[in-house]
Amino acid sequence: MIERDNLHYSFRPIDGYNKAINIVISPREPGKTTSMWMDKIYLPWKKNHRPWIFLVRQAVEIDEALIESIFSTNINKFTDDNVKPIYKPSTFSSGIVDIFVNDNKESYLFIRIVSLNIKMYRIKKAILRNVGGIFMDEFIINPAFGEKYLAKEFERLQEAYSTWRREAEGVLKMYFCGNPYSLFNPLFVGLKVDISKLKRNSFYVGENYVIHWAILNPKLREKILELNPFYKFDEEYQNYAIEGQAVNDSNIKLAKLPKNFSLSFVLKMDKKFIGIFRNNYSDDLEDKFFCKFLDEVSARRTIYCFEFSEMIERSILLSLDERAKLQRFKESLRKRCVSFEDINVYYYIEEVYKNI
Repeated sequence: MIERDNLHYSFRPIDGYNKAINIVISPREPGKTTSMWMDKIYLPWKKNHRPWIFLVRQAVEIDEALIESIFSTNINKFTDDNVKPIYKPSTFSSGIVDIFVNDNKESYLFIRIVSLNIKMYRIKKAILRNVGGIFMDEFIINPAFGEKYLAKEFERLQEAYSTWRREAEGVLKMYFCGNPYSLFNPLFVGLKVDISKLKRNSFYVGENYVIHWAILNPKLREKILELNPFYKFDEEYQNYAIEGQAVNDSNIKLAKLPKNFSLSFVLKMDKKFIGIFRNNYSDDLEDKFFCKFLDEVSARRTIYCFEFSEMIERSILLSLDERAKLQRFKESLRKRCVSFEDINVYYYIEEVYKNI
């Protein structure tokens, strides 16, 4: 057994806000995952046997390696309990897997692993009475590794939480942990987080949620730098892994809407209107376009959509002719002659770029 120290992450500060949704983003290494499994899940479970729901995106993520990592690197490493998970490998492909643990010679449900990509009606059936809480690790993906968010991911989280909350006592708490490859993700977009106000080593508090952008304890940081040579020789990787910076967002051109730009056309994606403003007096040294979200759109304005599900009155699905009209905008994107109100707009436009 390894003794735990006071250099690693503690959930006590974020729990002090008593919010239903608790989000922690940080560099690698502060031990937030271990603290979650030990302090929030396993040790309380030993006292009350209230099972937790553990969320993953894809059913293929559920395997023996995942379960082994939970117990060997997060629980048994720091206790003498020698906890052994009990489960049926035959249920892995179903996307819902129950993990039991023996306590005083009796078997109790410890966690239920639920994949968000299975049919919603099956997620709704995965109800647990007296559930202890909900946990999702690595909730921010890195597109550079070919990872993708689920379609309607935030809506799936909403539906799942609304279902599971009915059988919970008091406020059912959700915990999300991740590394900030980027501050763009479905959870922040769905919660309408003003990402410009997110600051390292601080808390961002919403009506029903709190976000902690944690940093490494200086002593832990020094120790990690001594042990991992990759952090020393790759500045960008160090900025992400040690400093906790959102490195994927660092080169996005952010700005406010200039006075000499006028609305050129409107796009609709994921229930959001995106205004594309064109520079009326541009030269080679200035941006050609500016992009921002719009709260409302003029009745005389045509809206370009990218999916049938987005179609509303006055909107058209992009045809080949319409796509041709947007080529000037696409060319400006390619030449980095477009600026954005915030990073969320940028990532939506990045998807637009792939479709025009």
